[in-house]
Amino acid sequence: MRKVKVIKFFILLVTLIFVSCDSTQFSKTPLNQFEGIWELKGRDMFKNMQIEIRLDEEGKVQSKIVKLNDNKYVSLFLEEGDEWVKDIRRTSNYEFVITEKKIAAPLFSQYGNSTSKDWNAVFKNENCIGVSESKNAGRSKVEYCRVK
Repeated sequence: MRKVKVIKFFILLVTLIFVSCDSTQFSKTPLNQFEGIWELKGRDMFKNMQIEIRLDEEGKVQSKIVKLNDNKYVSLFLEEGDEWVKDIRRTSNYEFVITEKKIAAPLFSQYGNSTSKDWNAVFKNENCIGVSESKNAGRSKVEYCRVK
């Protein structure tokens, strides 16, 4: 009798866990969901800059800056048409790593420093991507929000 109750409890527990899981994280987010024009939010220096991301025929990321903001460092080191996102790599079904070009990449390269920065990225919804240096990108205030 006791064995039957334990088995029923175990089955109920497994069913409850399975039903309560967020199934959207089990499905694979397509890479082409990154395509579009995105506005940067959450970083004062880059606030309201707009980036266009496309995928070429081979699936490689092509990006360019389509609108700058009025920050003096942005005006000094960036121009419309410059590359911004160098690469997007999948780390799981729904998590990605976005590699951005640093603002003064040519200057950094002259001194042998890194010219890019990796950000962990997760789609918060269809039109907003959370990016973070840690694994909590879904809770981050730093975002790419789709404009078009």
